[in-house]
Amino acid sequence: MNRITYNNLIAVLLSALLLLACKGEDRSHEYVELTEHNTWVMNIMKDKYLWGDQIPEQNYKAYFYTLTKFFSTLTQSVKQNDSWSYCQIDSALTDPYERGNFNRLDSYGMDFSTITDPTKATSRTFARITYVVEGSPAANAGLHRNCFISEVDGTKMTASVATKNLKSGTTHGIIFHHLDTLETGQYVWTDSITATLSASHSIVEPAFPCSKTITRDATNVAYLLATRLLPRPYETESSGYDFKNDMDTKMAALKADNPKEMILDLRLCNHGTIEMAQRLASYIVPAAKKSEVFAQTEWNSRYADKNTVYNYDTSVSSMELQRIYIIMSNYTQGAAEWLIRALKLTLGEENVILIGEKSKGQNVITEFIGHEYGHRLFPAVCYVADATGNYSYGAFSPQSSISESSTTYLLSMKEYGDEEETLLKAALDLIFPEEEAEEE
Repeated sequence: MNRITYNNLIAVLLSALLLLACKGEDRSHEYVELTEHNTWVMNIMKDKYLWGDQIPEQNYKAYFYTLTKFFSTLTQSVKQNDSWSYCQIDSALTDPYERGNFNRLDSYGMDFSTITDPTKATSRTFARITYVVEGSPAANAGLHRNCFISEVDGTKMTASVATKNLKSGTTHGIIFHHLDTLETGQYVWTDSITATLSASHSIVEPAFPCSKTITRDATNVAYLLATRLLPRPYETESSGYDFKNDMDTKMAALKADNPKEMILDLRLCNHGTIEMAQRLASYIVPAAKKSEVFAQTEWNSRYADKNTVYNYDTSVSSMELQRIYIIMSNYTQGAAEWLIRALKLTLGEENVILIGEKSKGQNVITEFIGHEYGHRLFPAVCYVADATGNYSYGAFSPQSSISESSTTYLLSMKEYGDEEETLLKAALDLIFPEEEAEEE
């Protein structure tokens, strides 16, 4: 329905209601029924929304919008042009924290990007696998990082074929390959593997899928990969998954190796809670710094009593690190960024070395609000400020800027934790620069 037709319909409806009312028949309840869902949204946003006081009064026509459109209208009308708040339909199976082409509620358990044939032998498109969840349909098909899919069900790969058939759906037959180089430096395919990609389903992604101690020159370096900083997964009610306990166990094991340095990999970490970020940071900073503020929240004036100061957690045993190397990407946001900001203040800017790509810049917490209209609202409800009260710190830019998806690193997109993997190697080269100098 075009805008003119829609506006005419509204005008006719209101005119009809007015005419009937003039004739003595009260039809105002029909207006209420058509707009009550958005009236509810407005009331919630005026009350709970961090910038509720800035929401302008809406034209009556806006109250006839779908709930999702009305919510978006409100969030985009504030001065901050809010991009963090969102709204969902209960019946829609969508992951609010979808990362690239990977979602946890219904997927093959992988992420990918499309790339033109790196061997340059053809102009064909390939789907380059960048992430695979253990035990997922993708993993069971034999896929791993830096595999290249060329066909799906006998159809040659294109960008549209990839997004249509590799994100979620039924069982597919695929053909994939591995890349290598000749002595001349020419890229070549080493194989052609036919496999079955079973139907997509809900994937419980581990929060800390890789942790290890790397030893060089008698120096131990702790490595931890975090995909989200949550105490438990939101996609399952199972009590068998305890992310908080998993983090505690892995950090205790790393600490037992007495590391002198740490590489914290947050390239996949795009959501979490302030409490989990606080706890992870508390394992890192020296015990003498535990009396300092980790972060603090600032709510709107109606909920000022919820403003909270979070100190570092003294209940966990610190690694006593003076410096940290953090791997980031343009997925890194929210809790991961609050952690980075806190460490920069506590350890000093020069002692928090960022590697990878610029982060997102999320400085607010969103809160879930549900209702009978079949929608879930997630408005921003408070700022996450640092120890000084500053919440305008924005996105973080790395000192060492590296995009692992670049064709420069076609062969070094190895598994997470592999010492030759692009970003981990970059971090290790910063910790042990003399090794690189000796090789040269």
